[in-house]
Amino acid sequence: MRWLFLFVLLLNLVYVGWEMSQPAEEFEVPIVERNVPKIVLLSEIGQESVDKGMYSSDNNNEERTASTGGCYTLGPFRDLEKLRAVTRGISKYITDDASFRSHEEKEQTMFWVYLEPDGGYEKALSLATELKTKNVKDYFIIKSGPKNNGISLGHYRDKDRAYAHARHIGDLGFRAEVEAVFKIYIIYWLDFEVISGVTIPEDVFSKYLTSDINRLVRECG
Repeated sequence: MRWLFLFVLLLNLVYVGWEMSQPAEEFEVPIVERNVPKIVLLSEIGQESVDKGMYSSDNNNEERTASTGGCYTLGPFRDLEKLRAVTRGISKYITDDASFRSHEEKEQTMFWVYLEPDGGYEKALSLATELKTKNVKDYFIIKSGPKNNGISLGHYRDKDRAYAHARHIGDLGFRAEVEAVFKIYIIYWLDFEVISGVTIPEDVFSKYLTSDINRLVRECG
């Protein structure tokens, strides 16, 4: 047994010696050009730093003003009239090529409880009568759209209340569905360039802007 142990130990020592005698494995490291700019995320910059790029403080003037020259973005605006008011307010400080961008947004507003259509209008009338006999009062027959001849059982802002009502209707023997209702609206962003050598007083912005409007520095061109 002792000889077997010594034999295994000798084999291990030979293997270790062989491994150490092998040349080190080389890996190719990609060359990075020193002039390539580092990518910085907005989340790394933070809103405070973004605002500093747009505003400068003058020791002789406590009023904060927009940096002279440069390109900026304001938004998002949900009210087109507010966007127009801001544009008019800063018009004498910016170049003539100011423009706005827009796109649609969806906002969940309510939860709809309803019964899917199960036939024509006569079938809907029959279901409505059943609901009435079981003391369900808040309903109406849907008369248009993809759920035509279905039965609406109410809209709820609170999700839990909507599903509780659907379970109650289910306990009465009906199969109620719950669907999120979305409101579609348009948001706008204003892109503009401050005239070189001109500053925009902070009170011009504060007159029109609310806390939900971001003021961002952007690349010109």
